[in-house]
Amino acid sequence: GPFKNPIDVPQGYSLFPDCVTDRFGNLRAYNNGPYDFFHAGLDISACGNNLNIYAIAPGKVVFTQLLIVRGNYTIIDHGWGVFSAYSHQSEVKVKVGDVVQAGQLIGLIGKTGRVTGPHLDLGMWINGENVDPLDWLNNTYP
Repeated sequence: GPFKNPIDVPQGYSLFPDCVTDRFGNLRAYNNGPYDFFHAGLDISACGNNLNIYAIAPGKVVFTQLLIVRGNYTIIDHGWGVFSAYSHQSEVKVKVGDVVQAGQLIGLIGKTGRVTGPHLDLGMWINGENVDPLDWLNNTYP
């Protein structure tokens, strides 16, 4: 079925373009270096000032840890080679081994790790390849 939005989107708004602050694939530079890195996720603001983060699909939590760049970080295995990742959380509300449902609260938007302000960086992998999460949020795949 369709994947769920990872945040609460206020009535009258849409996840994209209203709440997305940086797209998958945009070029990035670090430490004043050249623009030779690409953004491997989708940056989403605390749209409507609600900080809740939800699982986009049912699955099993396979990783939660505080990392230097990604901050409080959670990865969910949805099966069939599909994984979602949630970065920069102020608080993680799940632990490794938890089975979650689509739309279940898993954390809160924050500014942990290397960030300039509070947001959720949503990442996705399909069979080990980074993909644009927006494609999976906007389409239904069998």
